[in-house]
Amino acid sequence: MISRGIAIVAALMFAAVMPLTSSLQAQDPPVSATGKQELAQGKFQELTERMGKLMVVLQKDEPEESKLLSAGLRFVQEKKLHNRLESAGKLLRQERWDEGLVVMGKLKTDLRSLLELLQNRNADLRELLERIDLLEGFKNRVDELAKEQQQEKEDSARTEALQKHLKNIEAQKQRAEDLLKKQQELRDATNQLPLDAAEGLAKPLESKEGELEEATSELSKDLKDLEKKDAQLKKEAKADAGKPGEPKGGEPKPDEGKPSEAKPSEGEASDAKPSEASGQAGKAAKSMGKAKASLGEKKPESALKDQDQAMEALKQTLEELDAMAEDAARELLKLPFDQLAKEQENTQKATDTLAKDMEKAEQGDEKGSEGKPTPGKQKVQQAVPKQRAAAGQLKELVPAKQKQQDAKEDLQAAQKALEEALAQLRQQLQDEVLRALEERFTAMLARQRGLTAQTETVDATRKKIMTASGALPTALVTKIGELAAGEIELEQEAIDALKLLDEDGTTAVFPPMVEQLREELHDVAAGLGKHKTGASMNLLQKDVEDLLSLLINALRKTIEQKEGGG
Repeated sequence: MISRGIAIVAALMFAAVMPLTSSLQAQDPPVSATGKQELAQGKFQELTERMGKLMVVLQKDEPEESKLLSAGLRFVQEKKLHNRLESAGKLLRQERWDEGLVVMGKLKTDLRSLLELLQNRNADLRELLERIDLLEGFKNRVDELAKEQQQEKEDSARTEALQKHLKNIEAQKQRAEDLLKKQQELRDATNQLPLDAAEGLAKPLESKEGELEEATSELSKDLKDLEKKDAQLKKEAKADAGKPGEPKGGEPKPDEGKPSEAKPSEGEASDAKPSEASGQAGKAAKSMGKAKASLGEKKPESALKDQDQAMEALKQTLEELDAMAEDAARELLKLPFDQLAKEQENTQKATDTLAKDMEKAEQGDEKGSEGKPTPGKQKVQQAVPKQRAAAGQLKELVPAKQKQQDAKEDLQAAQKALEEALAQLRQQLQDEVLRALEERFTAMLARQRGLTAQTETVDATRKKIMTASGALPTALVTKIGELAAGEIELEQEAIDALKLLDEDGTTAVFPPMVEQLREELHDVAAGLGKHKTGASMNLLQKDVEDLLSLLINALRKTIEQKEGGG
């Protein structure tokens, strides 16, 4: 089987790493230690590259083998093995031997797990990693679909805003045209007045001019709001044009196959000069005010001049509004409904495919293994009809931002459900730390009890065979030295456990307890280093045993609580 071949390569790589810690403990020269580390790192890189290539090759003909390799690669990613191997190499190059031993020790444990996984001996770990890999893939697809849906909703919203903007421009143009027509009629009437017109003839015209002035002032205010909206839409268009376009479903990149300068329309609307429609309308209102005053003073000739200026300003207002409408229409052309509908349909099809894949994942495999519910599946399914309805609206030239917003919210809910499920699965992976610590402390307790018993035996022996000068026999000194070395090794085990806790962020209660354990072991080792073997030393060793027992019980309780959902 190909998996057996991969397992052999993994075993060779593991064998290359294994001697490294022993060489460090034997104080090999730096070149030897770093050389072995570089060899292990190179072998591991070669292994993972081969695994990646084989996984692709085997997907069709040997799917189980492909899944096994996929689980192995997911384990490598989750445990960050490449980065940790590199970190170990840096520590060795810096001659930080103790820290290097700690890192390499944890690497050995994880590499052993990887070996078991590749040899298909750890079914639970493989299943966990395959589940993480599956849900991670679904989450990435949902993320991408949510981004697409957000962009499509923004495009639809911009289309709707531009449509409303154009309608508003047309409405303001109509007002300006009506005012121009009325001003023209009033100007004609003013022109008919005799130079010495009686007050009764000029008064109605003065009143009408006042009404026009008031209406034109209101138009000027409304045009200011219109210009603000126009500036906002142009700013949004410019910002959107500056975003890097991501291709969808095999589409070419925006600039692919085109000259780099071929972007003539991106800034057209945004670079257009700001509209002066409100200013021109304001000028018209002022001229109308002067014309009104002239009519009140029975000066029709002066009124005619101001009325002409008012009419010219209104014509300028109309020209500004025409230019504004052209800019908005040009931007609207960049968002054709047929294109928006097509993009929405593509997203809907991709979402539907994802929903079917998520449903298929729940059905288990061909071997009859029971499938598990796929988090977020229902929300993904709910998004599909909303996307279909949105595409239908767009085909009818109707913006569909509400349907698109609803679909996006469904996708975001699916994304959240997948993230929560992945967090739980990764917590399961982290729970291995607790079990590893329980095993470590159980082994330490057994060893400490042996060292405590040996210390008692040595103390009893030293009381019987003290030399005449009071000096300890050489054999006894050697034995006490061995006991001290044993306690130093246990202290290093505690340091390793502390770093494991710090790296994995396990329950906060444990690090202080393990730090206390390290300190107590240090005191025991220091006392034995001074050849202390009496009752006080025995009491210190019993304290270490009690603390280890406390840690083991706390870990077991934590594991039981986690397994029970606590």
